[in-house]
Amino acid sequence: MSPRPGLNKQKLVEAAIELANQGGMEAVTMHALAKKLEVRPPSLYNHIKSLEDLRQQLASVAIFELYNDMEKVAQGKEALEAISAISKAYIAFAHKQPGLYEATLIKSDSSILAVKETGDKIVQLFKKVLAVYHLDEKETIHHIRGLRSILHGFATLEQKSGFGIPININESLEYVLHTYFNGIKQG
Repeated sequence: MSPRPGLNKQKLVEAAIELANQGGMEAVTMHALAKKLEVRPPSLYNHIKSLEDLRQQLASVAIFELYNDMEKVAQGKEALEAISAISKAYIAFAHKQPGLYEATLIKSDSSILAVKETGDKIVQLFKKVLAVYHLDEKETIHHIRGLRSILHGFATLEQKSGFGIPININESLEYVLHTYFNGIKQG
C-alpha cells in the first residue's frame, strides 16, 4: 500500500501532539489519530512502526522543545536568576502543552539517541547554573533531581487545578525556589 498523498511523518506527529495536548497521552491512539487525519488506521503504518514508536517520537519532540525553551531564557543569567527563568519556562511549557509535557516523562527507547542527548543537555544546563554553589557531582545530581521534583509537582498540581487558594502561583514558586536555594547555600 502506498502512502496517502500529503500525509507524512511530520504531519502525523503534529496531529498526535494536538491529540495529546487536548486529552493527554492516553488520547493518542492509532484509531483517534487516523480519525483526526481522515485516513484508515493501517495507513498510519506507512509512516510509523507502532503506537510505541509514535510515543517515542513525541518524547523526542517534547524533550527537544522543553530544552529549547529553558536554554533560551537562561542565556545571560546566572545562579538564582537563571534557575528562576528556567523554572518558569518549565512550568510554562507544561501549561502551554500539557500532553507534550506528559511525553517528556515517557521512558525513552535507548535507540533514540536524540532523546538521550537532549536530556543530557538539560542536565548540563542545570549543572551550569548550579556551578556557583561549588557542589560535587553527586550533590549536584541530588539538587537537580530535587528541583525537577519541585517543578514537576508545580506543573502537575497546576494542570489538575490543585492550587485552589487564591494566592499567586508564581509567587509560591519563587518562594519555594528561594527557600530551596537558600538551603543549598547553607548546606
